[in-house]
Amino acid sequence: MDHRLIVFLLIFTGILPLVLSVDRKYFLINEKKSWSDAQAYCQANYTDLATIDTSNDTVNIQKEAVAKAFYSRAWIGLYTEINKWLWSFENEQIVNFTSWNVVDPNNLLGDEWCGFIYLGKWYDAPCEWQLQSVCFDGRENATDRYILITQLKTWYDAQSYCRQKYTDLASARNATENSIIAGKNLGVFVWFGLCRDPWKWSDQTSNVSILKWWAGDANDYLQNKSCGFLYGGLADQAQCSNVMPFFCYEFPTQKQILKVKVKSSQDVNDPATLASIFEKINQTLVDHRMAETITVKWRQQSDGVVFHKEKENVTKIGQGHM
Repeated sequence: MDHRLIVFLLIFTGILPLVLSVDRKYFLINEKKSWSDAQAYCQANYTDLATIDTSNDTVNIQKEAVAKAFYSRAWIGLYTEINKWLWSFENEQIVNFTSWNVVDPNNLLGDEWCGFIYLGKWYDAPCEWQLQSVCFDGRENATDRYILITQLKTWYDAQSYCRQKYTDLASARNATENSIIAGKNLGVFVWFGLCRDPWKWSDQTSNVSILKWWAGDANDYLQNKSCGFLYGGLADQAQCSNVMPFFCYEFPTQKQILKVKVKSSQDVNDPATLASIFEKINQTLVDHRMAETITVKWRQQSDGVVFHKEKENVTKIGQGHM
């Protein structure tokens, strides 16, 4: 990497905590709409339906509700494609082959997001269950493609283990693969790579761990509760066609000017160099999940250039003679 870019990015990265401290501003829209209509309204007039992924967000959205004396249910940007199942390996969507047990998937208590296999049949279950698992080894030198792990693990722990030691949890994309995996479990419940499409936000933010959910009334046998709302500070799920008020959000607009000093023997105003630095800045924003909320541009000075060369203070020391 060019040393000029390293110096610049170190300085740029140093201001990221200041940018990250900007909180979302929430707006309660007290009009009853379906989730998709609420989403369209927020995207047209603000940024999106409300995302809540920090503790400050939790506090601020509640402040907006209290300020409007609002104590009912309201849509937020939470949703899932509830009937979409994936394989852990490469997030491959299940398309053709399935081998579900007759009553599954039923999403009992609204908490069955992972799949296990038993006697060749698939079952949905809470991901926190402790089960054996089957890993897949896709490496060229693998002596066995499917490995039974007898230690009891949660689905996510099993996934992590398989990815560290082998390739991933095993996929059963056809009857042959399903038969091989079924032959590994010897009549016990075994995790494999089956998982439900997870909850996510309308703005495609993926962190939902900050949410606290209602403990009751979460049964979803019909699997048609694919959208999330907030009630009393807690999240719950409902049919997306239901109508209710909703929260939108946007980030307050702020302008921040950075003065950057770089040392280089080359022309830092060269368009190719500026473009390279700019690309690194944008990648930094992507890495910090800020690319959609922050716009960066060069500030040209009165003479049309970005960087000016500073004069160096040089003290000349005369040569001594012996």
